[in-house]
Amino acid sequence: MAILSGNRPDRKPAPGRQIDSTIDLYGLGETLLRRRWTILFCILAFAGLAYFALSTIAPRYSATSRILIDPREQRIVQNEIVQQGLGGDMALVDSQIEVITSETVLGRVVKETDLASDPEFVKNAGGARSAADVALEGLARATEVTRRENTYVIEITVTTREAAKSARLANAVAAAYVADQISSSAKSVRDVSSAIRGRLAELQAQLNDAEERVETFKREHNISQTDGQLLGDRRLTDLSARQSEALARVNETAARLQVLEEGLRTRGYVGATVADAGSAMGALRTRLADARQRLADLQNVLGPRHPRVTAAIQEVAQAETAIREESGRLVAAARDDNRIAVDALNQINQALQQAKDASFSTNQDLIRLRELEREAQSIRLVYESFLVRAQETAQQEGITARTARVIAEAAVPASPSFPPRLPLLVAATLLGLFVGILAAILIDFFAGLLGRRPQSAPLVPKAGADTVVDGLVLVTTLGDPRMARRGALDLAQGALSRGRSAIFVDLASDAPKSDPGLAEIALGEVSAFGAVHADHDSGLHRLNAGRSPAISRLSRRAVCNVLEAVSAEYDDVVVNIGELETEHDLPARTVAELTRNAALVVRHGQADLREQRMAQALSNDGAVAVSLVAADPDQRLDEVA
Repeated sequence: MAILSGNRPDRKPAPGRQIDSTIDLYGLGETLLRRRWTILFCILAFAGLAYFALSTIAPRYSATSRILIDPREQRIVQNEIVQQGLGGDMALVDSQIEVITSETVLGRVVKETDLASDPEFVKNAGGARSAADVALEGLARATEVTRRENTYVIEITVTTREAAKSARLANAVAAAYVADQISSSAKSVRDVSSAIRGRLAELQAQLNDAEERVETFKREHNISQTDGQLLGDRRLTDLSARQSEALARVNETAARLQVLEEGLRTRGYVGATVADAGSAMGALRTRLADARQRLADLQNVLGPRHPRVTAAIQEVAQAETAIREESGRLVAAARDDNRIAVDALNQINQALQQAKDASFSTNQDLIRLRELEREAQSIRLVYESFLVRAQETAQQEGITARTARVIAEAAVPASPSFPPRLPLLVAATLLGLFVGILAAILIDFFAGLLGRRPQSAPLVPKAGADTVVDGLVLVTTLGDPRMARRGALDLAQGALSRGRSAIFVDLASDAPKSDPGLAEIALGEVSAFGAVHADHDSGLHRLNAGRSPAISRLSRRAVCNVLEAVSAEYDDVVVNIGELETEHDLPARTVAELTRNAALVVRHGQADLREQRMAQALSNDGAVAVSLVAADPDQRLDEVA
């Protein structure tokens, strides 16, 4: 609490009475009671003005319609071209507020409701502005669009002078917004459909060109396919198969020729290696066998010179000759077959090599052909995709999903929304009460200034206090608190120089509170020897207020006990409380109650008017001995009064 505060001008501080008027509730109540008619007049005046204003202001009616913005995506077909729905983005939902208040929507309302001829909306029409533009601007001012918190519901409020008109316009704005959303969605679908159809024609031309390049390249490079296989690849396959067959034929004829030649060389004929059935060699062998059998039969019966035996021998010789000739023919035929097979194999190998060479060249052409085919295929895929989208958009043009719908139409309001009668009357009454109280205080204040100037009355020692501590001197100032500390130190050192025992107690609010001091002594936490410090140079003893936690736990009785004990130990106890008009702790307030001696530190040895008044207030009509102590930066502090 502040040790010093202003006192009422018309009330004298009585001797022996402590005055704490930081907030003088008693005086304030007295002032309000005395000026009650002024306060009542202000209340009635402001209430009357409010009632007059309510009577003259034209009432306005507000009607509200509600629209639900459906954020869910509504698919009409599998792959939507234009998104149906806003999704869960609240920023997009909030953007619909700007759409509702846009010229497109409100302009539709102006046109449909013929607001251009409504006097309320076109009263300022004229000049270069058309009536429709003025009505549009007026409707925008009369329309308020908000979104209910944490919902997808948008409220459209229209305020006009007529209740029915407000409801009609609010419903018209909601309907215009829904219609605008439907038409906007349909227009978007039509625009996308037109763009797709235009692009589809371009893609079709590109696809035709790409496929024509593929076919031209095939013709120019003689690339043909049958059953999904190139003719060159098919020929290679056939030649490879024929090569295998020809090689087998060569091996077969070579083996047969080798067997025949071996039989002819070793036996002179090849009859044993040739099948008898269905062959000339078989008949010859049968003939030779028959001839030999007849020869043997004849030799057993007839003599060797018998003509029949001689004829039989000649028949056997003829048969053997025929076998040898047939064997030679068979060997020659086998040799011819082998040569033919070898020639056929060589021809096939040559044709296969040519086909391979042609295939290598064709592979190079196929690389370019595949590139052309890939290009054509990519264009075909895009074309087919656009073709499907064109069909889908053609169907979507007549089907439009609704993303907004009116969930509550505006009803005709029963009472005006402006001006608010009861709140305005209550506010005017409270304002009148405040102005009345302020006027009462100001009237008393200026009356005091015109009468006599008030004096300040600090909290000083009570004239009739039960306990007074002798030798206790309170030092304070109205300026820099360091001046009070210097003055208190000078007074304590002056007492030491006169042979008196003195102690300097620093209770100022800006004093350090890190070491134990008076508070710890009062609480019994430390002894006086642990809290009082002696200056080795001057011999002056010092005691501070103590730590803040300990100060907060002090009681007045404990502080009084410590101060009485210190005063009993020292001749002079000089207490510095620092700047007077600040908040002080309990120890400083207790010193102010116990002392009968005070020192006010002033600058340059000359007290100004304010300091003179404070010295008079500190004296408390002679109850306290007040001294003035001069403080000058260039000279020592001395006691001057």
